[in-house]
Amino acid sequence: MSTSDQASQDLFLFDNAEGIAPDGGFKSECPPDKKVKVEDLFKFSRGRGDLPVSVVAAGLAGFFFIFFWTQTGWGDRDLPDEFGTYLAHQFGLVEIEGRVSRLGRILKQSWVAPMLCLLVLVPAALWNLRSSLKEHNWRKRFLLPTSAYFELTKYAAALEFVAYFIIYTVLVPLLGYLVSTLLMGTLLPWRLGYRGRTWFLRSLVTSFAVVIVFRTLLQIKTPVSIWLYDQLPTALRGFMLTYF
Repeated sequence: MSTSDQASQDLFLFDNAEGIAPDGGFKSECPPDKKVKVEDLFKFSRGRGDLPVSVVAAGLAGFFFIFFWTQTGWGDRDLPDEFGTYLAHQFGLVEIEGRVSRLGRILKQSWVAPMLCLLVLVPAALWNLRSSLKEHNWRKRFLLPTSAYFELTKYAAALEFVAYFIIYTVLVPLLGYLVSTLLMGTLLPWRLGYRGRTWFLRSLVTSFAVVIVFRTLLQIKTPVSIWLYDQLPTALRGFMLTYF
C-alpha cells in the first residue's frame, strides 16, 4: 500500500476503529483543511437535500402566517386616530399643531414585532422554495442525483445530541449540577471519538471547571430540590446546594 493510500485510509477509521489510530491517538474522519479563499466564505450552492428543507421552511412560514391573525392580538389592536396622518407626522411629512405623537405607541403593541418578522420570513421562504424547485428540476433534467437520503440522515443523526441535552436537563434535578455536568462532559467527548485516559482526564477537568465557574462563582440557579442531595446529611446538603 502506498503512502498516499495509507494516509487516505487513516482519514476514515470510524467504521472499524471508531476514530482511534493504532498508536492510541485521535484521527479525524474529515480531510485536512485546505487553504481558504476569502471569496469562498460567501459562496453558496444548493445540494440534493435543499428541496425538503425548503419545503419545511416554507411550511413553517405559512403556519406562522395563518396563526398571526388570531394569536398576536391583531384583532384587539389599538391604532391611533387618523392613522395616515399619524405616520406622516412621525416621518416629518406633516406638522400637527398642539399634538404630540410618538411612534413607540405602536411598537408596544403585541402584533407589531410578529408582523415585521413575517414581512421578511414569508417572502424569503417562498423565494427560497422557488429557487430550490428550479435546482431540483435542473438536476432531473440532466439526470443528476436528486435523492436527499444522505442529507436527511445527517439531520436525523443530529437529533441524537438533542436527546443528550434533554437527558442532561432531566438528570440535573436528580443528581445535581455537579454530577450531571461531569457525566455529560465526559460522555460527549467519548461519543465524538476522544477516548483514552488522557482525553478522559481532560474532559473531567474541563467539566469540573465549568461547574466551578457557573455554579460556585457565578451562582447560576439550579433546582432547589435535588434527589441526590436530599440523601446527604443536612450540613453537607446545604453546602452542595449552595456551591454545586
